[in-house]
Amino acid sequence: MAKLKILMATRTHMEKMMAMDHRVNSVYSYRLQTSQDPQGWGLTFQRVKLPREVTIKYPRDENALLRSWADADLIYAGMLDDLLVAYVTLEAKTLPKTARICDLVVTPEVRLNGIATTMLAACEDWAAKKRLDRVLIEIPMRNFPAISLAHKCGYEQCGFLDQYFPNSDPALFFEKRLGS
Repeated sequence: MAKLKILMATRTHMEKMMAMDHRVNSVYSYRLQTSQDPQGWGLTFQRVKLPREVTIKYPRDENALLRSWADADLIYAGMLDDLLVAYVTLEAKTLPKTARICDLVVTPEVRLNGIATTMLAACEDWAAKKRLDRVLIEIPMRNFPAISLAHKCGYEQCGFLDQYFPNSDPALFFEKRLGS
C-alpha cells in the first residue's frame, strides 16, 4: 500500500469528501444500563453482539457536514497517491484547551490498514503544536469499529450525551490527554 499523505483539505477535496461512503458496518453495539440503590446510581455501557451485521448511517447529513466543516479549525485530507481515502475535522473553539474531532471518515475499501490511526496521530500532533491539553473524539454509540479505534489509540471514555448528533443518535466521548 502507498504511503498516506495528509494534507490541508481544499474545496476540491471537500467535494470528494461529500461523495465518500460514510457508512460503517458493525456486529456489536453498546447498551446503556442504569442502576440505582439508596447510596446512589450508576451508568454502565455494555457491549452487546447484534443478531446480524448492521450498516450504520453517518450521523450527519449533507447540511450538517457542511456546517461542521464551516466551524472546523482544521480539516485534513488523507491521500493515497492521488486518491482521497480519509478526512478528519477538528474544532478547538468550543471547549477550553481541547481539540474536538468532529468527523473521522475512511473509505471502506482501505479500512483496517492504519489510516484512521495515522489521521488521529496527525490531529494529536496539531493539538500539541497548538499547546492544547487534550483531544476529544465524539463517536455514535452504535459505531463499534470507531470505539475500538479510540481504545486502541489510547483514548479513554469521558462522557455520554443522549440525542447528541443531528440524527438523534447518542454519543460517547473519548479523550486523550497530551503531554504532562
